[in-house]
Amino acid sequence: MKKFQNPIFFKNLTVAFFLTFIFGFQHLFAETKKQHVLIVLAHPNPGSFNHAISKTVEERLVHNGHQVRVRDLYKMEFQPVLSLEEWKRYESQAGETPADVQAEQAEIQWADHLILIYPTWWWSPPAMMKGYLDRVFTPVFAFEADVEGIRGKLKDKKVSIIQTTGADETFIKENGMDESVRKLMGIGIFGFCGMQVAHHEFLMGISGKSYDELKVVLTEVDAMVSEWF
Repeated sequence: MKKFQNPIFFKNLTVAFFLTFIFGFQHLFAETKKQHVLIVLAHPNPGSFNHAISKTVEERLVHNGHQVRVRDLYKMEFQPVLSLEEWKRYESQAGETPADVQAEQAEIQWADHLILIYPTWWWSPPAMMKGYLDRVFTPVFAFEADVEGIRGKLKDKKVSIIQTTGADETFIKENGMDESVRKLMGIGIFGFCGMQVAHHEFLMGISGKSYDELKVVLTEVDAMVSEWF
């Protein structure tokens, strides 16, 4: 029997197969890029610009297909003070972790990427955010230490930070505030836990901006987050 041979047919078939493979691979890759993102917000005023930033970030992430959860620490009335009993557990590892801390640790375990949003008070995060870090990023959960040294246990997670400042860029750059806070968060806290700080963005001089200027900043935040994710 004479074999069926049609060069054009086989050429078209090859092209169709190749395109199907490429588009299928792109779809698979797009699906795998979708992330679990945990937004941790620390500002007491629901009408604050920090809340507007959080809403903008959340909406952009959802629009881009990511799963998002928000932990509004003040709204939750999170207790930021590390108790004596909790402090003792740092040394002994004995006793049960408080339920509110367990809940926050479960949220972090769920997340692939954390986004911290907060204002700058006295060159540092608000006490609420610092207390969240003190109580939640505990030994065994976030790191372990023994005679061999310290090992971060959250190496599979990334963190991005968006913080606002009242001071303008000139003051901040001249005095090195941005670099000091980057080291605090990137090395002293998250690096200690094995996490990579993917982005640390300072939105400077916010208190001196008009309503229209703040709207422009939110547009820039939207574009920035879309690039990140």
